[in-house]
Parts: sequence; structure tokens; C-alpha cells
Amino acid sequence: MALQSAYLKNPDGSPFKVLYLDPESGSVDDYLPTLAENGVDMRNILIAYTQSITEVLEFIERAKNGEDFYIPDDDGNETDEVYLDSDGKPFRPDMIVVDGASVLNLTTKTSIVEFSKKRAKVKAAAAGLTGDEKFVKIEGAGMELKDYQTVNFKGQELILDLMGSGKHYIVTARETDEKITKEINGKEVTVATGRKIPDGFKNMDYNAKTCIRMYRDEDDYTTVRAFVVKDRTGIHKAGDDIEDPSLLDYQDLIDKTSGNREFVIKNTIHEAIKTEERKYAEEIGVEQSENENEPKENTNEAEVLRDKITGMINSLSPVLKQKAKKAVADAGLPTAMRTVSDVKVLHQILKVVQDIG
Repeated sequence: MALQSAYLKNPDGSPFKVLYLDPESGSVDDYLPTLAENGVDMRNILIAYTQSITEVLEFIERAKNGEDFYIPDDDGNETDEVYLDSDGKPFRPDMIVVDGASVLNLTTKTSIVEFSKKRAKVKAAAAGLTGDEKFVKIEGAGMELKDYQTVNFKGQELILDLMGSGKHYIVTARETDEKITKEINGKEVTVATGRKIPDGFKNMDYNAKTCIRMYRDEDDYTTVRAFVVKDRTGIHKAGDDIEDPSLLDYQDLIDKTSGNREFVIKNTIHEAIKTEERKYAEEIGVEQSENENEPKENTNEAEVLRDKITGMINSLSPVLKQKAKKAVADAGLPTAMRTVSDVKVLHQILKVVQDIG
């Protein structure tokens, strides 16, 4: 259903441009021919395959800031070729779809568990553990309370960043049974309530304006149905059970926004936290670090280096350009320079490119 967003139109009649972030790795590929047959220009859909929530947040930030997107090579690395829409203009999404919060939640937890093992390894070494004791300490490591808080924060950051992007957005998730803990016969047990909830980040549906549960009736499995959990747009009512739901129901709502100004929330949740940290430091009389401005200076230097590298590569012939990219990759350096912020790494890339030129 999320792909139906490609059928939507802006108030001026132009087709929606859809940035489709696909952690499910190819879940939408089989549906693209049908969209094309129904008149959707595939140049208005940009699909990015990633299972990293960090990369997903970066894509959202780029869409929010109106940055260019680039056509990837066979290895998934961005080239210098700007992705253009059906009008021949740099692609600027109207809709962001994140198809697979369940996968993002899983990969986030898995990465934290791996970090916990490293943390346990350090603790085991400090405690002088060896042999089986050390093995059990490391392999038995799991997420701690603060780790769960980190995962929940990532989920809230995802939704809030989408809300503040100035774009329409859809987030999908698998479903799971809602469970609660009860005391039965003096023992605490976990039981299902019978209610289905998103199998993703905790409370990820809280800030969303509309929450719809898709399902198929056991007696009529060919028909897709939708149960409306909530819909603050007013298009549907909470509790509505819709047969063969369509995103086109929301076209009238989009048309009514023709006189609205674009509204983009500039400060992210990270910036809000930094503000609170600064305010709290002022309240308790802690002086700001003398080195507080250093990251900004490094950021400016990184921008200069990235621009210099890009300019040098663009000035090369096609043959030398390909040779330069291969040399950068062979040196174990990232070829997607626009995402690199480490000044030392950028200097290394610059040297490799200079040697080619």
C-alpha cells in the first residue's frame, strides 16, 4: 500500500516524487512493473536499500535539506551523477517511505548486542577471567537497561525526524502480539492481550498521525483489509474497517494544502538535547568547554576538502575518473566522499586523487 504514494499528486498536479527507503531489501521490486503499467514514471521513485537506521536518518536529513541524490554504482556507492526526476530536475522527494522499521529495530539491537560482547570482553579481562569463564562472560552478554533506552531513542528519532522533514511520510512495520505481565498462581507470566501492535521500536506509533493495521480475512484471503487504529487527518475514523484500502483517499487532503507554506522543523531531537544540556550546565554553574567550537571548525575543513576532491574528480577524463575511484577503493577508503566527515580520511582520499591527476 505504501507504494500507492506514487499515484498521488501535488496540489499543482505534478506527480509525487517518492524516496523509498527499503530495509526489507527488495520487498518492492516485484510491484514496480505494475506501477509502470499504470502510468507511473519510474524516474519519480528513488529506492535506497539499507538496513542501517543511521543511513536512513541521513537520507531523511538530505531530503529535508533539499540536497541532491546520486545514482549508485554496482557496489552501492554513490557516483557523481545526480539522480533526475521525470522533469529532468534534481530529485526532491514529496514522500518518504521507510519500509521496514522491524528490520531497523532488529539491526539496531544486534549491533548493540555485538557492542555488549566487546564491553563484556573488556570487563572479563579486567576481572582476570580465563577459559570457560571468559567465554561465558562474553557470549552471554546482552543488552543492558541503558541499551534498551538507546534503541527506544533511535525509534523516536526516526519518527520525529520524519515529522520535521517537511515531507509526507509512511513507516511500515511487521506486527506482533501485545503482551503484558500478569501474576498467575503466585508466578509472573507473560500473556498476549489479543491486540496486535507494530513490531518495531517501542511506542513508534505514538507520534504518528495515522496508524493503520493491514490484514487479510481468513475467509477471504485475496482481499486486503485495513483496520484504522487512529487517523488524526479525519479522512477515516478510528475503528473503521476498510476493504481494499487506498492511499488515494488522502488526495483531497493533499489538494487542500495548496495555500500552505512549507514548514520544516530546523532543530532535530539531537539539537534539542544539546540545548537542554547547555541550559542545565548553566544552571549548575559548569563552564562551557574551551574546545566546544573545534568540531565546527573540523566540519568546515571537511566541507572544503570534499569540494576540492569532487572538483578534481570531475575535471578528470572518464577513464581517469574511473581509475581514481578504483584507486580510492583499493586504498580501503570510502568512495562516497559526501558522507565522509573525518578530515584525516579526506586528506588521504585527496592524496590518492592527486596522484592519479
